[in-house]
Amino acid sequence: MAQSRLKEIREAAWRVASACVVAAAVAGCAYTLVHNGQVNQAQVDKVEDGIQQIRQLKFLKPVPIVVESKDEAEAQMEAELERDYSDDQLSADGAAGALVGLYPAGIDLKATELKLLRSQVAGFYDPDEKQMVLVTGAVDLGILDRTAEFLVQQDLVGQMLLAHELTHALQDQHFDLGTKLDAIKDNDDEALALKAVSEGDATIAGLAYVTGGMTSDTLDTLSNSLHKLPAMLASETPGTPEGLSVPLLFQYSSGVDFVAEAYRRGGWAAVDELYKDPPRSSHQILHPAAYFDTPVEPVPVQIGGYQRIMSAWKKVDEDTFGELLLRVILERNLGNDASRVNLASQWSGDRMVILQDQRLISVIWIITFTNDGAANQFAVTYASILDRMLGETAHEIDYRDNSVLIVIGEAAHYMGILGPSVWRGSTIGGYQTPSAAVAGTSEDIGPNHP
Repeated sequence: MAQSRLKEIREAAWRVASACVVAAAVAGCAYTLVHNGQVNQAQVDKVEDGIQQIRQLKFLKPVPIVVESKDEAEAQMEAELERDYSDDQLSADGAAGALVGLYPAGIDLKATELKLLRSQVAGFYDPDEKQMVLVTGAVDLGILDRTAEFLVQQDLVGQMLLAHELTHALQDQHFDLGTKLDAIKDNDDEALALKAVSEGDATIAGLAYVTGGMTSDTLDTLSNSLHKLPAMLASETPGTPEGLSVPLLFQYSSGVDFVAEAYRRGGWAAVDELYKDPPRSSHQILHPAAYFDTPVEPVPVQIGGYQRIMSAWKKVDEDTFGELLLRVILERNLGNDASRVNLASQWSGDRMVILQDQRLISVIWIITFTNDGAANQFAVTYASILDRMLGETAHEIDYRDNSVLIVIGEAAHYMGILGPSVWRGSTIGGYQTPSAAVAGTSEDIGPNHP
């Protein structure tokens, strides 16, 4: 291929790169390869051969392609969501997310997640059935439709997104990605880090396929184009809460940056190594040096000491939020440019327990920071946020050394006995939480309920 022709195709691909990635982000890696119910098998075979060369991995087995109607695909997505989370759990998670400031009050988390998944879906790789699902009668693809005339000529979006999905199949076959994600589904932050590796890998590989190979320009241009993602997603799915949209886009934008760093250091072999020893936190994705240069593992936090006092309450979920979701909470409530938002970068570890008694929800959350000063500043800042956001809803904050204890909901009425018991019964980094005198208490920084 003449050098000028190669340059023309690369530039054309870069112009639609953002559109491709938005479609992938919004639709779970969507693409359109079905016409009148028939798959373009010749195109599939061509992309399968090409992505194996680009990604330097061979398919260990064929990847079946199944054609489903839009209704069938949506029902499958809902069934998969219900397999992993009960309605009660999703309801409790939504209520707890609203209490801590991640979601708007009154959110229907299940309905909102399904709306986001359904918004533009045209296909996806199913790691459970080990097959690709292509959807007939898919919805309007928004920004992709605005480049339709160009795409008819070059067919870049279809090829890129098919290559993206086939990369997911390669990841699953070689690195057992589905099993790895299932093992950490009670830790959203660790799962998000692994998904960022997966999506960053697939996005880079997909673009490399349509541009004819991997170059530094490919990586740089893709990374720069991803800055447009938030505005594009907002236009395609208006009203999506930041607590859902930011983690979704993070998988692509920050995932690309992280995987690109691995590629620059050692090519595709270095990317493969990410699956053998994956990053364990969004902090490592946001700050690649904390993985590649001076590894910073998240501090494990286990919450205990509440069971006897809250014996009438049922634990409905337990999770880790991580730096990214903590940042979303601060940005939602302080504004993106507020200086205290940077406290999220001092995150070291956290754990949240969600308790339920009939329709009442209580949250017990311990966050540990890199130093005592950051914990102090966060406690003061977050107490102010909760005062303003929750009003009369009970909430208490206590901090000791570099750790902060947050209790929201009815449980906060028992803070006088619950707080000391949780400090005694919890562990941070494998050690019992501080038992010395309290460095700061809720009486100092927040409302004190009887």
